[in-house]
Formats: sequence, C-alpha cells, structure tokens
Amino acid sequence: MSALINRIANNWSNLGVIDKSDVDIYVYGLELLLYSILNLIAILTTAVLYGYMFESIILIIILVPFQAFGGGYHAKTHLRCFLIMYIGWWIVVHIIPMISIFVATIICVSSVIVVFLLAPIPNENVPMSENQRHKMRRIVRIIALCALCASVFFIWVVESLAIIGITSAAGLGIAALSMLVAHLTNTHKCKKSR
Repeated sequence: MSALINRIANNWSNLGVIDKSDVDIYVYGLELLLYSILNLIAILTTAVLYGYMFESIILIIILVPFQAFGGGYHAKTHLRCFLIMYIGWWIVVHIIPMISIFVATIICVSSVIVVFLLAPIPNENVPMSENQRHKMRRIVRIIALCALCASVFFIWVVESLAIIGITSAAGLGIAALSMLVAHLTNTHKCKKSR
C-alpha cells in the first residue's frame, strides 16, 4: 500500500502536478485518506451486518467535524488508528442502549466544557498559526454548541427520538475524550523533553 502511494505521489511530482518538496505531505495525506476510507468501510459494513447503521452514521456525523477542526488523539500507526477506531466504535454502539437521558445530558455538558477548554489540540504533523488556531477554536466551539443543542433537543423535547440525542451525546463524549487524551499525551511529552 505504501509503495503504491509513494509511486503515485512521485509520479505527480515527475509530471509537475506537485512540487518535489511536497511529496512527503501528499504521501501522508493519501495514506490518511485511504486508511480513513478503509476504516469507514469496515465500520459501516459491520454496522449493516449487526444492525447498528443508524447509530454509526450519527457517530460519524458527530466525530468527523470534531476530528477535523478540534483535533484529538492520533495513533502512531494506521493499523493502531484502525484498531482503536473500530474497537471504540464497537464498544460505544453496545453501550448506547444503556445510557439514560440523565447520563447523556451530563456527557453532553461535560464534553462541551472539555472542547471549550482544550480545542483545537495541536499536532506536530499539522502546524498551525495563531490566527488559524483562533479560527479553528471558533469553528469547533460552534460545532460543539450545535451538537449539544441537537442532543438536548432530541433527549428532552422529542423523547420518541431520544436515541438520536443519546447517540449524539456519545459522539460528543468520544470527541472530548480523544481531545483530553491528546492533551494529556502532549503535556506528558513536554514534561519528558524538559
């Protein structure tokens, strides 16, 4: 897989589509895109087979914007990322039916607090200017507030669709947990390097 992606990026460089100095960036991006698609296919295929498609789609809708704009934990290898994502998804879809509306509300509120305090999480592979950081912070906070409002609406107002709110709360919780783990990991790395 890596050899094929390297060949594609090098061919683009040879054809003048991209600069030779940007080949590594494109290799990283293509690998990330490919493995993300494979993760989604694995999750959605399993979701169809076991009847978790509805919950899975809601989780994906909630998690993707948080990961894109707020950051979070990044595994060191694509395989580890796949395993964490897949096993995490499996656990969450099995826990969702056990979450009460009260617990879902607590998850929502505490998750939004974590997002407001920590996001966006810096990543060494994605350098960010202070201006970009402020913009990303604004975007992720808007996403968090929208997810909170949607979750609370479905949990407390449209009780017949409370599962949507509970699943959204679970997605918010996962996003906040990912940010918290990334923050603690970054803090630990900083202390180690001193």
